[in-house]
Amino acid sequence: MILRKGGIQMKVKLADRTGAAAAILIGSASIAEAIRLFPYRMAMLNGDHLFPFVVGSGLLVFGLILAFRGDRSAGNHPEAGKDTESSPRTPVLIFAVPVILLFYIALIQWTGYLMATLAASVILFKGIGLFRWYSSLAAALILTVSLYLIFVQWLHAPLPSGRWLL
Repeated sequence: MILRKGGIQMKVKLADRTGAAAAILIGSASIAEAIRLFPYRMAMLNGDHLFPFVVGSGLLVFGLILAFRGDRSAGNHPEAGKDTESSPRTPVLIFAVPVILLFYIALIQWTGYLMATLAASVILFKGIGLFRWYSSLAAALILTVSLYLIFVQWLHAPLPSGRWLL
């Protein structure tokens, strides 16, 4: 599909259309599940139907946007259309991230949620984000505290306390 914008032709790439189709299908399935769960609700704004509806609606809307508009950020980049080589760090990150997550799973039972999340977050922020150590630590602290407040304090989700009772 070719769109015209200011005399410039922009193609909606096959990858955009494929991703859009997947998002629309998954979003529609999620909304269908929300409709199925709607009779079991406790109230309009809480219950098992709400999360699938919100996620499905987001996927549906952004899938439609992607289907008709495509990825416009690539067209504004000076080297758009050129093949770019991946970073030499990419193969290392492909294997390091799952290893770090497995480390996190093992560590969470021993140290508890807070310490394991903080440690894994610092490593991931430093490794993937290329932040400095102090920036990685600050971002990991903010992430850990935020997730703790959301899941433990607000949603009352039981998370492992570990041997350190954290």
